[in-house]
Amino acid sequence: MKTGTAFQRIRRWRGWLAIALMALVTGCAGSQGDSSASSSNLNWRQFQGTKLRLILGQSPWHQAILGSLTDFEELTGIRLETEIHPQEAVWNILENDLKTPGRVDVFSNVPALDGIHFLRRGLIQPVNDYLTNPRLTASDYRWNDFMPKLRAAMEVDGAILGPPVMAEHLALLYRKDLFQQHKIAVPRTLDELEAAARLLHRKPMGLKGAPGVGIVSRGQGPVATGMYAGLLHAMGGTWLDTRGQLTIDGPQSLAALEWIHRVIGQYAPPDVSRFGWHEASALFLDGRAAMYIEGSSIYPLIEESSSSRVREQVGYALFPAGPGGPGTTIAVRGLAIAKHSLNREASWLFLQWASSPAMVRRALMNGILVGRESSWQDRMARSEVPADLAQSFQEAGRIGITAWAPPVAAVTSAREAVGQAITAAVKGEDIRAATKAAAMRLREIRAQTEGASPPVR
Repeated sequence: MKTGTAFQRIRRWRGWLAIALMALVTGCAGSQGDSSASSSNLNWRQFQGTKLRLILGQSPWHQAILGSLTDFEELTGIRLETEIHPQEAVWNILENDLKTPGRVDVFSNVPALDGIHFLRRGLIQPVNDYLTNPRLTASDYRWNDFMPKLRAAMEVDGAILGPPVMAEHLALLYRKDLFQQHKIAVPRTLDELEAAARLLHRKPMGLKGAPGVGIVSRGQGPVATGMYAGLLHAMGGTWLDTRGQLTIDGPQSLAALEWIHRVIGQYAPPDVSRFGWHEASALFLDGRAAMYIEGSSIYPLIEESSSSRVREQVGYALFPAGPGGPGTTIAVRGLAIAKHSLNREASWLFLQWASSPAMVRRALMNGILVGRESSWQDRMARSEVPADLAQSFQEAGRIGITAWAPPVAAVTSAREAVGQAITAAVKGEDIRAATKAAAMRLREIRAQTEGASPPVR
C-alpha cells in the first residue's frame, strides 16, 4: 500500500515532527500544468515576468510540493525564489523581513502560533477579497471544499490568512491487540478513557510480557498544552472568558487539570513530566504503553518505524469527548501573503495553485493529512492513510476545536505559563495554587504585549 521506501519516509517525517507536531515525500508523477487549473476561467499568465520570494518552513508538505514548483512557473510565467528553513529560523527571518517592503511575498505560517502576532502588527495580507474576485480566483478553486474547521483555523479576527496545506488532530492511539484481549471498547468519552487506562495499567504488554503503563502522552509543561486544550474544551471551557481573560484558574480548567492528575499522573510513567513527543512516542513504539495521546501527524513514524513493536496493532480514534462536548483539536499549517509584498495578487496565484484540488490530492497520495473534502472522497488518494485515522481526521475537520494554543499574541510565553500548571497537575502538586500563579503570570504577559485591557472576543 505504501509508496517509497520506509527509510526515506521516516527520515522525512521525523524532521517534520521535530519541528512542529502540533503537531511529505516527493510528488507523484504528473504535471500541475495538465490539471484543471489551466482550463479554468482564470488568466494564469496575467502576472508573467513577476518574481516571488517564498519563505517556507521545513515540513512534509514542502517536500511534496518542491519538485512541482517549475510547473507553476511554466503555467504562470512567474519566477520563484524559494527558501526552506526550520520553523524557528522562518520566524526569525519574518520578524525582520516582513517589515520591509518587497522583502517577502509568500511565507508558511502556523496560525495558532503566529497568526495573531503577525496580523495585528499589520504584516499579513488577508485574502478575503481575493477569494471573491473572479479575476484572481479560478471558478473551480472551491474554498468551501476545505473542511469547515480547517477554514476556521486559518481565520483570525475575521481575516482569512490564506489556505491550509496540512493539518493534524488530537488523536487517541491505542493497542488493538490489548483492547481485544481485555474486551475493551475504544473510548469515546473521558470517563471511558480513564477506565481503560486504569484497567490496562501494569498489564503484560511489553517485550516478553513485561508490564506496561495504561497511557502515555507529553507531560512536559509547555508541550502538553495541546492535550490540556482538548481537556479544557471537553470540560465545557474555553481559553478566554466573555471578558477576554484567560481562564486557567476557572472551574473547567481545574477539572481538566484534575483529570490530568488522576489519569496521566497515575497511569503514565512516573517521570512523564519530562516527556516530550520523542520520549512518549519511543515508549509507545517499544510496546510499553496501551494508549498514546498525540497529534495525528505522528502516524508515519508509528506505522513505518523499523524499531516499532506495535505497528501492526495500532488503532486511531478521536480524542474522547467530555461532559462539555468534543475534545479533539485541529492544528493547521498554511500559507500567507506578506502585507508589504509588492506582488500581492501574483502571490495569491501561488497560494491558489499550491492549495488547488489537484495539488491537495497529490499531497494526500503522499500521506499528508490535507483539508479538502473532495480529496478524501478519492479512494486512491486516501489509500496511504490508515482507514480509521482517515475517518477520525475527517470528523475532526468538522467538529474539532481550532484553539489548541492560547489565542494571544505572546503565545510562547503563554504556553510556558500554562505549562507550569500542567506540570503541577502531573506531579500531584497543589493545582489551585499553580493555576493562581499561572493566571497572574498570564495577566502580566498580556499587559506587556497587548495592553492592560485585552480585546474581548
